[in-house]
Amino acid sequence: MHLLIDIGNSTIVVATVTENCDIPHTWRFKTQKEETVSYYRMELFSGMKKNRLTPDDIESVVISSVVPEIKDKMSQAVSDVLDRIPHFFSIADVNGILKVDVESPSQLGNDRLADAVAAVACYGAPAIVIDMGTATTIGVINDQSTFIGGMIIPGVKTSLNALSKKASQLPTVNIEKPHSIIGRNTLENMQSGILYGNAAMIDGIIDRIKETLNTAEPITIVATGGMSKSIISLCRHDIICDPYLQFKGIFVSTKR
Repeated sequence: MHLLIDIGNSTIVVATVTENCDIPHTWRFKTQKEETVSYYRMELFSGMKKNRLTPDDIESVVISSVVPEIKDKMSQAVSDVLDRIPHFFSIADVNGILKVDVESPSQLGNDRLADAVAAVACYGAPAIVIDMGTATTIGVINDQSTFIGGMIIPGVKTSLNALSKKASQLPTVNIEKPHSIIGRNTLENMQSGILYGNAAMIDGIIDRIKETLNTAEPITIVATGGMSKSIISLCRHDIICDPYLQFKGIFVSTKR
């Protein structure tokens, strides 16, 4: 098996992947910029132990990161626990699978890059990719398998936390679907607003991107990320939810 590590702004997710692109194990822990190597070593070791994995089970390690501050710490932790030197996923890995046509390719986050690769490799182009994490990112791939850009939006939880923090009379709430889109109290108003508001936003963005692409080819829409299941189920478009999209993109890009 191969070990893939996705370092996000809020969470680090670790997965094992087989040659057939199956993902038998996953675990996650918080991204802590201020922590030392010991924290990452412990979390990696604990996850391996919990899933009954040994270093001999792991053929290679690939890390994708959007948090430069802990890149070296995670690399050292991998070396200590698995006795492997990790490969860091980058734009150079996608040559031959995905073309990138944006003004500053070096600024494109590895998470968005991996999502786009997986969308093309697993579902085909043209495609719209929605990743709902700390930020909600939209990636657009045209019918030539070229990533042409997209957008970055404050994430679902990020927006809700900001609302509760800035509006003194609004409480902190759990993100749950209310009984009706028309909330009957403050709690339901906030839940409806964050869920249906984001769903309507996604639907509207998809419509506008489709108009801009103006292609006769059917456009595949794929969603991933921690909040995708809660939001996409309320959308009116036909959207594929793939929780492992990023890992598939990393693996497809680096297994060659």
